[in-house]
Amino acid sequence: MSDPTPNEGQPLDPPAEAGTSPGVAPDDPGDAVVDDTPGPLSLPLPALLVAVAVVPAVVVGLAVWFIAGSGGGGTAGRVTSNVTNVVNAFSQGQSGSVTTRFEGTLAPGFPKNVPLYPGARLISSELQISGADADYLVVYDTTDARQKVADYFSGKLNADPWQIDASQDGRDSSLRQFSNVGDANVHGLVLTAESKQNNLTTIIVSVQITSGATAVPKQPFSPGTSRPLPAGLPASIPVYPGATVVSSAYQKASGSHSFAISLVTKDSATKVLDYYRLELAAHKLTPSDGDASQSTLAGAKAIDFTDAAKTVGGQVIVGALAADATYVQVDINATTKP
Repeated sequence: MSDPTPNEGQPLDPPAEAGTSPGVAPDDPGDAVVDDTPGPLSLPLPALLVAVAVVPAVVVGLAVWFIAGSGGGGTAGRVTSNVTNVVNAFSQGQSGSVTTRFEGTLAPGFPKNVPLYPGARLISSELQISGADADYLVVYDTTDARQKVADYFSGKLNADPWQIDASQDGRDSSLRQFSNVGDANVHGLVLTAESKQNNLTTIIVSVQITSGATAVPKQPFSPGTSRPLPAGLPASIPVYPGATVVSSAYQKASGSHSFAISLVTKDSATKVLDYYRLELAAHKLTPSDGDASQSTLAGAKAIDFTDAAKTVGGQVIVGALAADATYVQVDINATTKP
């Protein structure tokens, strides 16, 4: 394994490769199946991880995944299996978020003063834009022992401008939650976990910047190929003509099935909303004005819908795509009951 030594706290290279997709997540990610991609394992969490409110739920899931083990297959297998699952899990953000993945380089806009571990190999990073906020996830590997790595971050994150707000060390993992003393909008965590099979230490750095999206350099957006719709999505809920399905998810629960899909189109929000009002009514679903106040989409408007028997219901939310305002994003959430 080659271990280039980065300049501490500095980006390694300009972005080399990226893939972008708005994220959609069901209410309970523990039972969700998203784009048929394996997710984090369901294991008990250390008490501190559960208690730290600032840690995004998906990062807690990543912590569980890495604490669980490496997945085997040597270094190459670990990169293609473990890291792929980590970044895919991070990609499933809240409705209206857009996640871009960068292979082997830091995402643009990553804070330059966040400490990086010397000699670590940067495997993958992601940038997630949710409204005005920016979240970063970076995954590194090093052959150094986990405790050595944890001690390094303890020292760096206890020095100006950083402070450690919470710390935890267990048998196989260490966690440092930190914030910026001079900027209340910046906080994050560093998780280090050992891989017994590959004799490696994985470093996961998560940084959240409130109102940080405006400082992120704009990246070219391409919707790519349309993703498959989740199995069982009612035919009465149409996909907007010509739109690209950028993400899909479904979740089974006792007595109900939940679905979530996100589409992008170049048509106007008004045209999209008019289409859904007519089509939902034509499929015997009653549309009504909905509440879009919780959406992170710019200028979001919503339509609620249900059938007469209350067996199918949901919401269509339409607004400007954060990554490229020339696109309109359509988020559809639906629940069916037997």
